Amino acid sequence: MFDWLKDRFKKVQLEDLPLEFTLDTDDNGKYIAEVYTVLDGKREKVKDIRKIWNYGFTIEDENKRYIISTKNLEILLSIRSLNPIVYDDGRMIFDVCPPQLRYLRTQENIKESAKSKEIKILEKPLEYGAKVDYDLNKELIVETGYLQEGNDKLIASHNLNKTPDGGYVRFDNTFFPLPQNIGPDSKKWLDIQSKIIPLDNIPDFFKRDLVLIKSQMKAVLTENAMKIKVVERNFEPIVHVNVNEPGWLDFKIDYKIGEYQLPHQMFRKCEDKYIHPDDYTWIQVDNKTIQNTEKYLEQLDIEETPEGFRTPIIQFVSLEDFIEHIGGMREVNSEYQRFLSEITDFRSDENFALPGKMESALISNDIKLRPYQRAGIHWLSWLLKHHLNGILADDMGLGKTMQTIATIGMLYQENEVLQHSLIICPKSVVPFWAREIKRCSPDLRIYEYVGSLRNKNFFKNNKPLIFITTYETASRDIEIIRSIPFFCVVLDEATRIKNPDAQRSKSIKEINAVHRIALSGTPIENRPAELWSLFDFLMKGHLGTYGNFIRKFETPIISGNDDITAQNLSKRIRPFILRRLKKDVAKDLPEKIEMDEWCNLTDEQKSLYSQIQERYVSPIRNALLRGEKVDYTSSILPILTKLKQVCDHPALITKKFEPVSGRSEKFDIAIEKVEEIHGKGEHVVIFSHFLNTLDLLEMALKERRIEYIRIDGSTRDRQTLIDQFNNGQVDAALCSIQACGQGITLTSANHVIHIDRWWNPAIEDQATDRVHRIGQDKDGLCL
Repeated sequence: MFDWLKDRFKKVQLEDLPLEFTLDTDDNGKYIAEVYTVLDGKREKVKDIRKIWNYGFTIEDENKRYIISTKNLEILLSIRSLNPIVYDDGRMIFDVCPPQLRYLRTQENIKESAKSKEIKILEKPLEYGAKVDYDLNKELIVETGYLQEGNDKLIASHNLNKTPDGGYVRFDNTFFPLPQNIGPDSKKWLDIQSKIIPLDNIPDFFKRDLVLIKSQMKAVLTENAMKIKVVERNFEPIVHVNVNEPGWLDFKIDYKIGEYQLPHQMFRKCEDKYIHPDDYTWIQVDNKTIQNTEKYLEQLDIEETPEGFRTPIIQFVSLEDFIEHIGGMREVNSEYQRFLSEITDFRSDENFALPGKMESALISNDIKLRPYQRAGIHWLSWLLKHHLNGILADDMGLGKTMQTIATIGMLYQENEVLQHSLIICPKSVVPFWAREIKRCSPDLRIYEYVGSLRNKNFFKNNKPLIFITTYETASRDIEIIRSIPFFCVVLDEATRIKNPDAQRSKSIKEINAVHRIALSGTPIENRPAELWSLFDFLMKGHLGTYGNFIRKFETPIISGNDDITAQNLSKRIRPFILRRLKKDVAKDLPEKIEMDEWCNLTDEQKSLYSQIQERYVSPIRNALLRGEKVDYTSSILPILTKLKQVCDHPALITKKFEPVSGRSEKFDIAIEKVEEIHGKGEHVVIFSHFLNTLDLLEMALKERRIEYIRIDGSTRDRQTLIDQFNNGQVDAALCSIQACGQGITLTSANHVIHIDRWWNPAIEDQATDRVHRIGQDKDGLCL
């Protein structure tokens, strides 16, 4: 018993169990670890591994007890943490994690095989990577994953051989740390791994998603993908203008976008955000510039062509404005550039020669064209040859009719024209036009399309005719007239269409003609809008719409504080208006002497004047003082007319025509002047706009046995009367200012009396110029 106790409590020596470890790898890349004990020089493999990695494991050998040292136990526990498969022969097979491998390699009692030593652990982590490939004109393929340093081969997430701790991946014999920090948006792309981007979405991918990917990943683009360009620049319009056909301007619009130049037509119906002009390029559509171009295109008179657009050459100013409005660059051919240069600085030739046959006709009819008239014919013919139209606005008496006839005759002769032409004029001057055409261009065939017997079948004539008609007839027969394709339409006294709202104006503007000419000594009588109406006939659209013209030009000009606007309007119309004054071009005309004669009212006139004021003026004055609106046309103008009649002669109000003399000082003075002129053997023209005043003048002249003619709106065969006056058969001409303000020549007179004043002084000047015109060689007197 004591021996047992003795053995029980005898001193036992504790020592660390010497262990050796081996590390190797199998063909699958897994690690194999084995443990050996080394006691008394004897090395023995530990087969029951599970025992030795428990705390408190001991081995006794004689008087020694061996325990696992803390250091060795840590090694065992490190291996155990890798969840190895433990075989009965003591082999532990496991997937290693680089931190444990790194730790095991630091232990002296671990013997690592050469094969195991080949396994490397790198410090630099893999990169997040994206590969972008472009399948030409089909789609974009985006793949995400990881990239090794120096290798652009992408490894998808699902193909990664991750270590058990998830911190590393192993490629062959190398461990790579996995990157850790990535934003949620990039993480989504990483998780997707592969995505197809349709063609339409490629620009947005490059602008937005690729930028995001590049911020946290290394993006690898294939050769095709690297060629993709997304262009975001403002479009710069370029307008190419050519003159390819007489009378027309052909133009097309391109947009310069960086190195690209693309046609406007490509964008007209484009609803996409981008266009795809070639395999690799997407251009963002500049909708603002496109819409601005379309807006101003709609304001042009244009036709679409396969190449672009075309517009009548008369719209060239509007086309130039269009280019300016859209901020475009101009590219023009040499012919159009020459046209622009000529029209802005046209030099008319005072020695311009007509065809020989026409020159001979002029000589045989004793017609000598003056230099300024030849220059006018040159100007008109240049305009018409370029399919432009204009206003010949020479001063009264400078021969606008002759210049027009010569121009038309020349064009008919040079171009073998087969179309009819149409001259529209006041009724009173239809014979005058017919006579002048026969004198100047006898080869032109004439038909006076006036009166109830006018024959509409003449419009069907196969040979060209020059139709001469009136404004009233043209308006009345507009249905047939507008169906005729005339060669040229001439408006004499063109201000007859100055009111754009008048039916007459609307009808005349419906006439179809290759060329248009307007004649007027006073193209503006009252307001700039009258000029707009004339140009609406000549070159529709040249001055814009009526509303725009009023807003842009008339209102600022009438205000009197906008010289720039007036200059801009002048610049726009200057090439199409030719105006010469008598004082500048007809220096051989005698000086026109103007004199005002003042006189008093007689008692009868004063009484009538006061009665009219009391009866009509006072109520209007009171209404105005009360702030009421008073219409000028219906209320004020009739009163002013009555007061003017009183000043002419009381008989115009009282209707008592006897006696004539002694009742109006002004009337008596006028008769005295006529007697004085008659006594000198000279001739006088007297104008009034009251027919009753002409009646009184007739009575007075008959009493004094002074021969006269009378021309008013009811006069028939005016030319016979005019010839009598110009041939000296009578000494006085009594004329209605409205009937005789244009279209007649009374150059045998050297005195003009205006017995009453017209509302518009320009009309009075026109009337006076019936006398003070080419052919006049006597001093004149205007009263």
